[in-house]
Amino acid sequence: MNIPKLVERKFLRFKDQPITAPLYEIVIARNGLFKRAKRREMTASIELSAFAVEIPELAEGVASIELAEKIPARIFEEILKHARNSTDVANFTENLYAVFLNEESGSYVWEEISRRRNFGSTIARDDSPAYQKAILEIHTHPSGCLHFSRQDNHDESGKFRLFGILVDIHTRKPSIRLRIGLYDSFWEIPLETVCDILPENLTDLVKEEQLAQFSLNREVQTISYICAEDYQFSQKHLYLENL
Repeated sequence: MNIPKLVERKFLRFKDQPITAPLYEIVIARNGLFKRAKRREMTASIELSAFAVEIPELAEGVASIELAEKIPARIFEEILKHARNSTDVANFTENLYAVFLNEESGSYVWEEISRRRNFGSTIARDDSPAYQKAILEIHTHPSGCLHFSRQDNHDESGKFRLFGILVDIHTRKPSIRLRIGLYDSFWEIPLETVCDILPENLTDLVKEEQLAQFSLNREVQTISYICAEDYQFSQKHLYLENL
């Protein structure tokens, strides 16, 4: 009896090399080490590490997420509305939701799957069909808790799906943070990666952080350029080589 290998290890020989592993595969590419997997609704590749010296004989790997169909913005809006109506600021409890593809309609739907709720955690109904088919698990966080917790990392391990948190849900513009989980490897992504249009009433924390980092990098590059331009021909600034 031939038992298929659930995990494969391979070299990336060409750019569009298909994913063949039933569970996931570890790929050595030109520029780094990647973990890749696919399911009916989604294909994902996460960079595990980058190589200091590239391997020219191999193809270049790219971290990416591709959904067969992006999740409608209304899904996030409906979940937010339900969460707001399910708790209040004074007596906050977390809610957990599953987003999955309805086989009959062929469209995304959502369902609350909280088994037990309290201020700082919620337990999923893991026997629920919605939980088992979920492409996205998303839950609410207490006010000001803008990042995934260690408990979240534990609860979301061993799965291949999207994960999200909704924060400050009772404010004028709540925040959202998303990530892809690929069997214990996580990568935070902007909402626009998986959503058809951006909901106007949500602040994308990952996108804001990326823009802030981009602005910082541009500022550092500009300062370095000005220093070189101003002083490279000056005899009074012999420390230029150390910039």
